[in-house]
Amino acid sequence: MVVRRRRKKNKVRGQRTHGGGGTKNRRGAGSRGGVGKAGSHKHKFSKHYVDFGVKKTLKPKKKENTISLAYINDNVEKWLADGKVKKDGSIIVIDGKAFRFGKVLGNGIINHKIKIENANASKMAREKIQKAGGNVSIEEYSKAEETEEEEMEKDENKADEAEA
Repeated sequence: MVVRRRRKKNKVRGQRTHGGGGTKNRRGAGSRGGVGKAGSHKHKFSKHYVDFGVKKTLKPKKKENTISLAYINDNVEKWLADGKVKKDGSIIVIDGKAFRFGKVLGNGIINHKIKIENANASKMAREKIQKAGGNVSIEEYSKAEETEEEEMEKDENKADEAEA
């Protein structure tokens, strides 16, 4: 085993503390805290110091304005009178860009045949609009909905083949 001997040159400095005394102290500064972490690669070294306090910058979340079927149902006649929506035969055409909404939500009921343009619709809203005799021109499907529809089509094809 190597014997650690102190040379006169290093008398006050110390092997680990470089003149600071014990781990609590720093000579000439009492035992005050708040010294900081600069150069702390010896006995007070922290393995997790590097990533402490580092914050990732997150992408800003895209906030999409929404509108409910109940609100559309309550105001569609007023919008027709004001000329804010168009009527194409028996179907009332509502433009999402003109009203600045990006998605139609399915809460409420709809009593009018409406066509939603330039906006997405939730699954429930799409069903209610189609049940009333309208449609949604731009639809946004999630992958789960796509797989459900593909499975339904496969089931229908199998049923048709079984009948034949």
